[in-house]
Amino acid sequence: MTNYTGRKLALDANQGRKAISILTQELSERARSMSTSRPFAAFVVVCAVILGTYYFLMAAPIYVSQASFSIRGRETPSATSSLLATLGGVAGGGSAGANTTDTAELLTYARSYDMANKLDQEFHLRALYSQPRLDFLNWLPKNASRDEYLAFFRKMVHLTTDKDTGLIEVKAKAFDPQTAQAVARAVLRISADYLNELSATVRRDTLRSSEQELQQAEDKVRQARLAMANYRAKTGTLDPAASAIATSTGVSAMQQEVIELRADMAAQLSFNRPNSPQMTQAMAKIKGLEQQIAIQQKAIASKSSDSIAERLRTFEGLQVTSEYAERNLVAALSAYDAARNVASERERFVVPAVVPNLPDEPSEPHRLASFLEAMIVLIAVYGIVALAIAGVRDHQGI
Repeated sequence: MTNYTGRKLALDANQGRKAISILTQELSERARSMSTSRPFAAFVVVCAVILGTYYFLMAAPIYVSQASFSIRGRETPSATSSLLATLGGVAGGGSAGANTTDTAELLTYARSYDMANKLDQEFHLRALYSQPRLDFLNWLPKNASRDEYLAFFRKMVHLTTDKDTGLIEVKAKAFDPQTAQAVARAVLRISADYLNELSATVRRDTLRSSEQELQQAEDKVRQARLAMANYRAKTGTLDPAASAIATSTGVSAMQQEVIELRADMAAQLSFNRPNSPQMTQAMAKIKGLEQQIAIQQKAIASKSSDSIAERLRTFEGLQVTSEYAERNLVAALSAYDAARNVASERERFVVPAVVPNLPDEPSEPHRLASFLEAMIVLIAVYGIVALAIAGVRDHQGI
């Protein structure tokens, strides 16, 4: 005991470096010897060390928040599609108004830089992805380009379609559960906004031509009615047709009165003289009626612009134009209603099926499974390369 405690406990630095050098040289020689005598075993050991170091020590835990939604429309399915939906057929399956084009457009937008940029502005994804971590495979450099960021974003945010149900499934990956859930919610919200904007654009494009035709029809009706009102104010006649009928009725009445007066005069000539006061008065009355009839007939049949016939012709022309414009307005209204129904049927909106969950434990990586899969793949690659080399040597006779 006395001899042991009396020894010097301090280590010599030169002896330590020498020991490490000897150990390193010995390990190198053993590795070289193993790689020469047992190359397969050396390959397996090296791969196991590298993969084990990564998967069990360096790989960062990743949380995955999942959600799903469908695209719906307002159109009523046909009887055939309803029957197929009842029987479980493809035509009626699940989407209820959505089609592959809508789904493809939404998936394309969700994988675009626009979506990635909006999420970056909201959650600062570039900063989150580029935080220092040992997991170099799930790390984005701070000076990453736009394409590199988009590729990493597509790796972290997945959107897939279930062909059987028509549901769009969202998987948002992050290095903490709260961010994963928030990103999944934002993807659903931005997708809904995109569909709403797309529906509004389709609605505007669908209604644009019919709205223009309706506006033109309304303008023509307004112009036609205004022209009729101006003509009535100019002529001082509310209804030239009614005025013409009244004038013609008056002329007919005066002509009938003249006939009756002449008949009465013929009867009175049997006992009165032609120059008697009664006969003179009757003749004066007949002459006055005939003059009035001539004046009224001239007013009706004259070719002057102020005649009743010309007024009636002009007014009827305005009336025909007004009626034609009103018929066009009715047709434009019907076309606008039909276009509005079509636009409503083309509207699309997002219907959430499963809301984003808050993961309570990391879903990735599957350390042991990934390690074994990678080892199997590398061993298979080694076997293929070894067989290829052996085949080449055998062919060359080496």
